This record gives sequence, structure tokens and C-alpha cells, in this order.
Amino acid sequence: MKEKTPPTEAEKSDYVHVTLTLNGNTKNIQWNKQIPLLDAMLNAGVDVPYSCCRGNCGTCVCKLEEGEVRLRRNFVLSEVHLRQGLILACVSAPISKSIKINYDELY
Repeated sequence: MKEKTPPTEAEKSDYVHVTLTLNGNTKNIQWNKQIPLLDAMLNAGVDVPYSCCRGNCGTCVCKLEEGEVRLRRNFVLSEVHLRQGLILACVSAPISKSIKINYDELY
């Protein structure tokens, strides 16, 4: 029988702290783990780029500079893009308790 591991800090909290840079401005928001990253930013009043909301178009691409997320699906980013830290906000689910993303410096 496999021993159950204790929950991580990210698993204990319903929210993830997000620091994001967009158009030269840095903002801090709280991300409810039950919704995609894109929805959390839009709910916080941040006007980020997006289009399809399904991981198909790449309009919501941003660079993950710190932390970890899981993409629920990905039809546009190559392995090279993923190694560069690029993520799709519309299909991102949190793994770590905080993340830092940047829309201004993608490469």
C-alpha cells in the first residue's frame, strides 16, 4: 500500500499568488485554483490578450518566470517553447503556491 504524502502548501490553499508584468506594469493578484489563470487575471481587471480560451490560438501566451503550472491542453506551443518557459494562460492550472509571469519579454 502506498503511503499518502502530506499536502503541499499550494494544495492547502485555494489561492495562488500571481505577479504579472504587462505593458511595463507589474501587478499582484490572487488566482483561485479552481479556474484557469486567464480567468483569474480577467476577474482581477487585468486586460490581458486572449482569443479562443481553449489552447488553440496562442494569443494568451506569456512567459512563466517563477513557479510551476500545468497546461490542461496545448495545441500551439512546441517543446522548444515550453523549455523557454512559455505557457498558455487560458489552459494553465497551478502547481506551485506562487508564480511570476511576463507578457512583455517572451523570449
